[in-house]
Amino acid sequence: MGKIEDYRLVGGLSKEQMDLMHEKSLWLVENEGIHIPHEGILKLLSNYDGVKIEGKTVKFKPELVLDALKKVKFPLPDYAKGPDNWVISAGAHQTKIFDLETRVLREAKLSDLVDMIKLGDALDTVGSAPLVPLDVPPYLAEIYIHKTAYEYSRFRANDMFEHDPRPTIEAANYIYEMSKAANKWFAIGLYMISPRSFDRKELDIVYKFLDRGVPMWAGTLPIAGVNAPITMIGAMIQSMFETFGCLAMLNLINTKSYNYIQIIDSFIAHPFDMKYSTFTYGSAEDIQGALYKISLHKYYGIPMSIKSLLTNGKEPGDAQSAFEIAAFTLAAALAGARIFRCAGLMSSGETYSGEQVVIAKEIVQYIKNLIKSREFSDEKLMVDEIAAVGAGQSFIGRKSTMDLFRTEYWQPELFGHTNLGQWQEMGSRSLWDYANAKVKKLIKEHDYQIDPEIKKELDRILETAKKDGKLMSVYN
Repeated sequence: MGKIEDYRLVGGLSKEQMDLMHEKSLWLVENEGIHIPHEGILKLLSNYDGVKIEGKTVKFKPELVLDALKKVKFPLPDYAKGPDNWVISAGAHQTKIFDLETRVLREAKLSDLVDMIKLGDALDTVGSAPLVPLDVPPYLAEIYIHKTAYEYSRFRANDMFEHDPRPTIEAANYIYEMSKAANKWFAIGLYMISPRSFDRKELDIVYKFLDRGVPMWAGTLPIAGVNAPITMIGAMIQSMFETFGCLAMLNLINTKSYNYIQIIDSFIAHPFDMKYSTFTYGSAEDIQGALYKISLHKYYGIPMSIKSLLTNGKEPGDAQSAFEIAAFTLAAALAGARIFRCAGLMSSGETYSGEQVVIAKEIVQYIKNLIKSREFSDEKLMVDEIAAVGAGQSFIGRKSTMDLFRTEYWQPELFGHTNLGQWQEMGSRSLWDYANAKVKKLIKEHDYQIDPEIKKELDRILETAKKDGKLMSVYN
């Protein structure tokens, strides 16, 4: 008899509205241009027709943007392909963590990074490394981040879900060397600084990697009302304009590899609370912007990665964090998203919690079970079963009940279905308690490690970096 029709959201941006946004974005690229403060890149761009350079402002003809859009590639890993493969990214790069023993918020250490990488791997999460260790020299932090991710996880810092900051060319060189030794993913990302400019150091990293055949991506970080227009649509127009300008530039200068639009921060508008001067991740406006983003990603054929697991809640499992994550993820999933970012991030990205990672995964599993496709068949109608059980009798002992109760109903690990008495007999533990116990168990039982010979080479690269005076000097 087939399947019951999937649930979905309707409404949002129409094709005609997105056509207009596309048109306006191209107009801005051609008539206003982007600021590129790098002489080497400006010289390369001057060789192309359709590029107009006025000082350090560069304008691109629409044809160059459209050509760049046609050439983008999105090499999704196998685990992210298909509508039934739901992906959770758990990071990235926070400096404070809730201690697993004391639950006190403190600065992150290298040992925390190892633990959170192990936890993430045990839960099959992806993305960038979750923490920045503050107990190592700052010039080595990025190198430790990638080395640890390579050593203790299969997916972290190893595909296009990484947002890969490269603070200096010196650090980028060491990370590139490590990625080759470990056979891991490596790309160079370029965030626009809204409105329509770049950090010269980031441009220099791009410039010095142009001969290495490295994929490169364009991303933006417009904040509505701060470095972008206050309206959500206006901020998204700016994001599109900046992304298109950056992509057109990369398409012309990075000719030895492919380029793409970053699926994490693209066609996005970060909402901002003017009263408290804070980001409002998980807010109604944030969800609204993400739904617009989903429409635009469908319009351009870009994979959807939605920042629905980042909350402004302050403690793991509190009412605000649970509601924001659940409401956001449900809306995004109903709109077609299957990749959800920022598990573990709290207080709008100021802090990290291992417990919040497992709570976020439980919420995603809940929503996945809520909206999954279900059969409509004779076996599901169970008319014969209804007829076989007499009036006033029970279905509990029926073979069909015994065979199917484990598969018909999802059994959550944290959101227990106990009654009050059972909960009290089990210790009256809070959700934070249950999550904490699960985090410790997963870390203790985690056993993935990289090949010993590869680890030896990574160790050698790290020891070389420790003695690199030039690497040290750029941080002084």
